[in-house]
Amino acid sequence: MSREKELEDLIIKYKKAYYSGEPLISDEAYDSLEEELKGINPDNPVLHLVGTPVDGKIAHNPPMLSCKKATDIKEVVKWFNDSDGKDLYFGYKLDGLSLSIIYDDGKLVQAATRGNGQFGDDVTFSVYYIDDIPKIIPIKDRVNIRGEVFMEISEFNRLKKDNLDYSSPRNLATGTLKKKDSSLLKERKLSFMAWWLDGVDDSLALDEMMELIREWGFKTADIKKLTNVDEQVIMNAFREVEEKRDTLDYELDGVMYKYNDAADRKKAGSTSHHPKWQIALKFKSKGTITTINNIIWQVGRTGVLTPVAEVDPVGLAGAEIRRCTLHNADFIIEREIAIGDKVYIERSGDVIPKILEVVEKGDKFVLLPNKCPSCGAHAVKKGVNLVCTGTKCKERELRSLSHWIDVVDIKGLGPKSLEKLFDEGIVTHFSDLYSKDLTEEKLVDILGKNGIKVYKNIDDTRNLDFGTFLSALGIEQLGRSLGKDLAKHFNTLDELQNSSIETLTSIEGISDITAKYILEGINDLSIVDRVLLRNFKIKYNKISEEPRETRGKVYVTGKVDGFNKKEIEKKVKDLGFEWSKSISKNLNYLVAGNNPGGTKIEKALKIGVDILTWNEFIDRFSK
Repeated sequence: MSREKELEDLIIKYKKAYYSGEPLISDEAYDSLEEELKGINPDNPVLHLVGTPVDGKIAHNPPMLSCKKATDIKEVVKWFNDSDGKDLYFGYKLDGLSLSIIYDDGKLVQAATRGNGQFGDDVTFSVYYIDDIPKIIPIKDRVNIRGEVFMEISEFNRLKKDNLDYSSPRNLATGTLKKKDSSLLKERKLSFMAWWLDGVDDSLALDEMMELIREWGFKTADIKKLTNVDEQVIMNAFREVEEKRDTLDYELDGVMYKYNDAADRKKAGSTSHHPKWQIALKFKSKGTITTINNIIWQVGRTGVLTPVAEVDPVGLAGAEIRRCTLHNADFIIEREIAIGDKVYIERSGDVIPKILEVVEKGDKFVLLPNKCPSCGAHAVKKGVNLVCTGTKCKERELRSLSHWIDVVDIKGLGPKSLEKLFDEGIVTHFSDLYSKDLTEEKLVDILGKNGIKVYKNIDDTRNLDFGTFLSALGIEQLGRSLGKDLAKHFNTLDELQNSSIETLTSIEGISDITAKYILEGINDLSIVDRVLLRNFKIKYNKISEEPRETRGKVYVTGKVDGFNKKEIEKKVKDLGFEWSKSISKNLNYLVAGNNPGGTKIEKALKIGVDILTWNEFIDRFSK
């Protein structure tokens, strides 16, 4: 992590605490951080963030009105005909959270959710972590960009793949944004599309407005101008989006039609509820209503109890649905879901059935189990989940075994065969798969002829690459993609085990929470050593046996013309030096570029480190 980014995170953290009424450092210490950041980059937008207290409200001027909704094409056509047949602008109705962003003198200074349209929640700090939202734009006027925050489906699926369970991309995006948690915002990528601009020439047509917004670096939800508009043009535009809806990487719940010309919009005006110059046509629902007959709880490999609703069988998107996910304990509590309730269900991506809402309450109340359904141990509430506290839980251990088998790809060892081995006491932990006691004969005796194949397939996984090994351990939030990333950054298991939270969080996509899970899991001897003590090996990336002797350690502060941070680091290493991320007594040189951090220079002088300018450094050691 660069010093500039490190300072940004610290300033946001301390500013957030200050506005919450719980300052973490003195004003003098905080001011020194801002001064250092100014020295590195005086235009850094974090220096200009302002706002209400973190949990305060921001007034919208003008108000963020709602949108008139049409139920069919005919209603849209009637609305259009009332406009005297003018040009329209057409775009996506994203299934996200509406947002208002204020820029002053080109700098992002404030952001708020729609709220009730008059006042919204201050999310300025959270918005700073959204890459789709430029922090500086090329305009001096105070302007207001409005649009939609959402989470891409691929990002949502990535998080779910890493064993996190959420109800929908929209809900996860909303929860992440409103928690104002920097570690979550780094770990979960949010996206943004703009659909409106206030504060510039009010005679701009929408196509001109969208072009200007795109030039500033925004993506736009409004996509194209419709001319010579009639019923057929309106219908064709709708069908175009409807047909490609399932190929898009974001969720839509409809399309938008708006008057393109400013004069037409002004003439149409607004009600107290919605602008008359725009209308939304929503897609037909993919859901249906059914009744919950039972709620069962399944135990996952980390001990989390996941509720599943057994419902009256209904046909939905070409399949008969008998079960629906209920996500977690909080999902049930917040929606007061119980047996006998009539619920509206939908197939997410036409695959996973999920309950969206209760449409009619039955006569029963919410009932959460206080014991694990598998082992009978006490179930406790942790965060949004119920968790089994048992030390020996059959279902949890079987899930953990299945996870290992799936990740390392042991073919032929399905759930029924695995349960047989578990019940016989032969395989109760994934390390038992590599025990000398698990012979081919024993597998054949229990599994029949299939045991020969299973034995060979197990044997083929005794030598796993480092990334696959890490992913297979079942450590919370350590999925396949993160396993590969860790294998690139660490040469050995020992190196990873002896790393720190600070080292791990310097890797893109790893938050403090994830780093904590990784370190706890990778140092849990019952998880790791039980495998390594068997006839099992890890394949690492090739490591040089003779490390190159360096000319010393170098820390660079400030900017260097013509170089980005990675290029500076490469140049330092090419000259035979070790790149340092901190200033300490074992540092050989502090190299100062343009606008070097004053505190860095002072610290180097205090501990007696040699200080060189970038040009001096290059001249001295390039020869």
